[in-house]
Amino acid sequence: MTLQPKEPEKEAGQKARQAYLALAQQVIGDSSLDYTTLYQRFAQNDWAAIKLDDAVAAAALRQGLSPKETATVLHQGPYMQYQVHQQQAPIPAMRQYIKATVMQAVQRRVKTWTAQTKFQEQSTQRKTGFEME
Repeated sequence: MTLQPKEPEKEAGQKARQAYLALAQQVIGDSSLDYTTLYQRFAQNDWAAIKLDDAVAAAALRQGLSPKETATVLHQGPYMQYQVHQQQAPIPAMRQYIKATVMQAVQRRVKTWTAQTKFQEQSTQRKTGFEME
């Protein structure tokens, strides 16, 4: 029996799943990938699924989604769906996983932005020949 994802019951869940799929296609580099195939490839491989969630969260934030919107999208990822529907993982624990994943992506984004800003400031200082305080 092949592993099949549970379909979202509400339109919001369907939209979040489509958003997750689009971001995952972008991250993986395969625009022909469908959600069932994505689910079958990642759901039972915890390490790969978590890495995919990390990459999808980062991509969502880069595209301008808020942390809350990013969390909503991650709820439809293969890892979350498999853990809740196949492994009967407690939903509060999985929500905490999603929250931590999004917060780590936000922190990485802030660190990257800070480092880029410092680099740009140093570059400007070298070009102008004086230090800014």
